[in-house]
Amino acid sequence: MAVMLPDKWSQLKLPSIGKADAAEQERLLKLFWNRAELKKELQSLDDQLHNLRNKLKQQENANSRLQQQLEQLEVLLGNSERGVDALVHFGLKALWRACREQLEKFAAELKRERQDAQRKQQLAEFQQDRAERLKVADERLRQAQEVGDAERGRMAQLEARMAQLKRFWHHFKRRALAAEILAQRERCAGAERHLADMQESHRTIEKEPWPEFPGLTIEGRRLVNLAVIAYAQHLFARLAVSGAGVLVVLLLLPGGLGAACFRVRDLALRSLARRRGVVVPSLLADVATDASPDAAVPHVVAEPVEEVPVAVRSEA
Repeated sequence: MAVMLPDKWSQLKLPSIGKADAAEQERLLKLFWNRAELKKELQSLDDQLHNLRNKLKQQENANSRLQQQLEQLEVLLGNSERGVDALVHFGLKALWRACREQLEKFAAELKRERQDAQRKQQLAEFQQDRAERLKVADERLRQAQEVGDAERGRMAQLEARMAQLKRFWHHFKRRALAAEILAQRERCAGAERHLADMQESHRTIEKEPWPEFPGLTIEGRRLVNLAVIAYAQHLFARLAVSGAGVLVVLLLLPGGLGAACFRVRDLALRSLARRRGVVVPSLLADVATDASPDAAVPHVVAEPVEEVPVAVRSEA
């Protein structure tokens, strides 16, 4: 057995680490990535489920509170004494809601008008500023064109002179003129570049977009707020003299303004009577509810009367 083992040693195949198939590695990597993505998706779905359960619980609590309020309202309306007060309360609440909606609508319309006015003013100022900048750019462009035309004219003159110098004795003149032509070409190229820059600046100003509207200024918002407050005061003044104002007075003072004045008068007289120690049954009759009917009447103690002897005269 010991002899045969070395002969079969070369036939054993051990798994080699790092020599796996590339396709198998790619498949394992994809499985790992898919597993990680599935975990993220599962966590996201768990969070959504938790949020939905919380919202459902909040909605159930809100429905329960609403049901309780509805039952209380039914009990309140079923009471003949408090039902009228409940109707007045909800009537005033509806009136307040209508006034609030009217104020919100007025504020929205006024805000839109102020925004339109400020936007038009902003665009007018932008157009005026752009027109002034275009005017300056046109003047610079005209000057650049004049400079370019002048440089090209001088270049044409120099080239014409060069064309005339064809004799061999004009060699030195042609040499000096060639250097001058080279310098003039550079000046012409500089004038062309300056002209192109002025044209690009002019196009940039023409294609400049409209500015964004930043919103109402502080002064504009202040004007809107003051107008809304003034309108609210106007509505209050109108409601104070209308049936709604009378309804509010009757709700707070069932006896009316006259009963309120009489109540204040009785309170003042009671206070004065207590300080002076004067008993006034007409003022204390509605206060002494727990006492007996005879409590308001002062107790009079009868004093003993002395007997006076009277002489009786007998008839003769």
